Amino acid sequence: MKHLPALFTALVITTVIGLGILVIGVNALTNTNTVALQNSPNSSITANDPANNNANTGGSSATASSDVQQLQQQVSALQSQLDQANQTIQQYQSLLSVLQQREIIHIDQNGNIYLPEGSESVFH
Repeated sequence: MKHLPALFTALVITTVIGLGILVIGVNALTNTNTVALQNSPNSSITANDPANNNANTGGSSATASSDVQQLQQQVSALQSQLDQANQTIQQYQSLLSVLQQREIIHIDQNGNIYLPEGSESVFH
């Protein structure tokens, strides 16, 4: 007997949520308000206006090639930054190697750096 009220409550809640989803979906499908596309060379083009989308395919080729050039320049700049970072890392590695050879520091397998016992630390 206790199952009947629980089943009825679950059915009511499911119906209310289903109707809410249906109302939101119908509202989204029938919405006539449009928003301009972001990052578009022509901001007056809207997502629901196929006439404008088909009319501007010729101009998008020049925009695409300029975008490709910008991306290539960015890749080149990032590559040079990466090369500089790799050079800096190599310098630090060679410095650590020299310090380790002169037994000024000791580096364990986990990468922890230790000063030998009995030496004074310059890091206060």
